[in-house]
Amino acid sequence: MKIAFFGSSLVSAFWNGAATYYRGIIRALADRGHDVTFYEPDAFDRQLHRDMADPPWATVVLYSPTLDAVHQMIERARGADLVVKASGVGIHDAVLEAAVLTLQSARTLVAFWDVDAPATLDRLEQDPADPFRALIRRYDLVFTYGGGAPVTTAYERLGARRCVPIYNALDPSTHYPVPAEHRFTGSLGFLGNRLPDREKRVDEFFLSAAVRLPGSRFLLGGAGWADKPMPSNVSYLGHVYTREHNAFNTSPLAVLNVSRDSMAAYGFSPATRVFEAAGAGACLITDAWTGLEQFLEPGREVLVAHDGDEVAHHVATLTAPEAREIGRRARARMLQEHTYAHRALDVEAALEDRMASRRAPIAVPVPDPDRPMSIVFLGLSITSSWGNGHATTYRGLVRELGERGHHVTFLERDVPWYASHRDLAAPPYAKIGLYSTLEELGERYASVVRDADLVIVGSYVPDGIEIGRWVTQTSRGVTAFYDIDTPVTLARLASDECEYIDRALVRRFHMYLSFTGGPTLERIEKELGSPRALPLYCSVDPAIYAPEQRPARWDLGYMGTYSADRQRTLRSLLVDPARLERDRRFVIAGPQYPASLEWPSNVDRIEHLPPSDHRTFYNELAFTLNVTRADMIAAGWSPSVRLFEAAACGVPIISDAWPGLDELFTPDAEILIARSTDDVLRYLRDLTDGQRRAIGARACARVRKAHTAAHRAADLERYARA
Repeated sequence: MKIAFFGSSLVSAFWNGAATYYRGIIRALADRGHDVTFYEPDAFDRQLHRDMADPPWATVVLYSPTLDAVHQMIERARGADLVVKASGVGIHDAVLEAAVLTLQSARTLVAFWDVDAPATLDRLEQDPADPFRALIRRYDLVFTYGGGAPVTTAYERLGARRCVPIYNALDPSTHYPVPAEHRFTGSLGFLGNRLPDREKRVDEFFLSAAVRLPGSRFLLGGAGWADKPMPSNVSYLGHVYTREHNAFNTSPLAVLNVSRDSMAAYGFSPATRVFEAAGAGACLITDAWTGLEQFLEPGREVLVAHDGDEVAHHVATLTAPEAREIGRRARARMLQEHTYAHRALDVEAALEDRMASRRAPIAVPVPDPDRPMSIVFLGLSITSSWGNGHATTYRGLVRELGERGHHVTFLERDVPWYASHRDLAAPPYAKIGLYSTLEELGERYASVVRDADLVIVGSYVPDGIEIGRWVTQTSRGVTAFYDIDTPVTLARLASDECEYIDRALVRRFHMYLSFTGGPTLERIEKELGSPRALPLYCSVDPAIYAPEQRPARWDLGYMGTYSADRQRTLRSLLVDPARLERDRRFVIAGPQYPASLEWPSNVDRIEHLPPSDHRTFYNELAFTLNVTRADMIAAGWSPSVRLFEAAACGVPIISDAWPGLDELFTPDAEILIARSTDDVLRYLRDLTDGQRRAIGARACARVRKAHTAAHRAADLERYARA
C-alpha cells in the first residue's frame, strides 16, 4: 500500500512527543511492505534539533510553512492508497484537515490520526463551531493514539464512520536495555516536556516526592523546565535526545510516568515513555489511570502511585533486585503483546474492510514473480499450541514468508479449547482472523480469499471439505491443500472416513503440499488425481531452537501428544529403560495421556509444554526420543516437527526406524536408531559425553543447512510462482 502521511515531524523529537510513536508505527508498516512518504513542515526549529537522519523505511518530504507549500504537498500525495492527516502538525492544521479530503476517491482512503484525542475532544466539546466537527464524518477512518472506549464512543457520537485506537508500543530495535551511564544515575528519573496540562501533576508526583526524599538524586529531562523552581536534589538535564533515552531509563533505580490531565481523565492512554521505559527493562512508577492493567500488571510489572507520597514510598522502599525484576517482567510483557509490529496489524485490520471493495482483482492466477504475494492460510490453529502440533509448523513457515516480503493472513476457527490456551494470540508476522461459523467465514473473509495470490487449506480444519469447496470456488489465485498428516489422511480417504478433504476436492486444489515425501507423492497424483503433489516437510526456526550450555536434568526425554499407536514404542524405548535404570531420570511431556497409565517413579510427567519452553526442555536432556506414528512409519519420509526441534538444540536423538530417515539424517553419525529396549540402554550406558555431544552437533548442522522454516518458505514460494 502506498501511504502519504502528514504529521509534525518524523526526524526530530524536539517539542514533538509524537515522534517515537510515528517512527514505530511507520517502520512497522514499512516492514510489512507498505511504502510510506512522511510530509513534515520546516517549523519550530525542529530541523536544528534533528535526532535522526532520513530513515531507509520512509521517504521524508520537508516543506516550508506556507499555504502554497501545503497545497503543493497535497497534490504530490495524490494517487496514494491511503492519506493520513495527523493531529498537531502545528502549521496550517485546519487547512490540511480539509485539503486531504479532496484526495478521497474510489481507490484512496483518507484517515485522520489523532495523537492527542483527549485534547481534541475537549476542544470540540468547548467549541460547537469548530470547523473540524463537520469534517469528521467525511473521513474513512479515525485512528487515535489511545483512549479506549471513552474516546471511540466520543468520536462516533461526532459522526466518525469508525474510530480505532492504535496504542503506543515498543520498538525493540530502538529501545532496549543498555549499561547504566553515570550522568543518569539516581533514585528516580522523569522525562517529559513542560506542558500546561501536565505541570501540576509533575509538581505533585515528581517534585513533591523529591522534597520528601532530600537525600536521593532525582533527574528531570525535557524541554521548557529551565526556569522552573526545583528542590536542590533535582538535576535538570534539558532536552534528552532519543538516542539517550535507553541510558536515561536504565541508569536510575526507577523512572516515572506522569500523564497529562486529559489523558488521565479519559484513561487507556499510555504515553510513549511507558513503552520506552519497559522496553529498556526499567522499573516504572506511574500515576494511576484507567486501563493501565491492559498494558502492564500493577504491582508485578509496574508500580502505581496516586500521589507524591506514594511515589516517595516506592522509591524509598524499592531495592535494586526488585527494580530489575519488575523491569524484566515489563519488558517481557511488551515484547509479547505491545510492539509496533502488533500495532501495524491493528492498522491493517482496520483498513481491510474499507479497502476490500477497492482492491484491483488479480489478473492471472499465477503470482507475479516481481512483487510480494498475498497469502491466506486456513489452518487448525496458529494462536494455540495446546494439543496442536501444527502450530509450530505454521508459525515458522508464516513468519519466514513475512521475512521474504509476503503478506500473510491466517484464518482459524475460534473454538473454546484453543481460546483458553492461546500462547500467541497476535503474531507480529501475520494478520489473524477468527471465525465461529462457516457463514461468518464467508461474510468476513470472502474478499481476502478471493483476491489472494495463494490460498492454503490445512489438514484437520473443522468443516474442511466445505471450506475447501468454498476456497476453490472463490479464490482467483493458486490454491493448495497442506497435509500435515498425509499418511493418516490417505488411510481415511481409502475408507471414506476423512472429514476435512475428499477425493473430488484433491483434484480441485492446484497443489497438494505434503508433510510426507517419497513414493507417497506419486500415489497422490496417480490414485487421487492431484494436479501436483509436492513435499513441504516440517521445519525448525534456528533462532528459537538452538544449543545452550545447560546441565542435563534428565537422561532421556520424550515430547508428544498421546497417541495409542505410539504408546507401545514409547513403552519399549523409554518406560521399560526407566524401570531398568532406576538411578536415571526420564521425562514425558505432552497432553491427553490416559489417567490409567502408570509410570515408574523416575519418570516425570509434564502435561503441557508451550513452544516457549521447548528449547529449554531439549537442552536439559542428555538424549531425546523420537517416536513415529504407525501410519507415518508405513509411508516413510515423514519427519516430525519435534525431530527437527531437538536436532536444532544439539541434543542427540534416539529414534525408531522408518524408510527415508536416512535421507534426512545419517544414522550413527547424526542420529541413533533404536529397535528395542536394549538399544536404548546401550546408548545410555556406553556413549561418552563427548560422543553424545558430537552426534547432537552434527544433527544441528544438518538441520541448519537443509531443514529450517526459511528453507520451507523458499520452497513454497517457488511452488506457487511455478
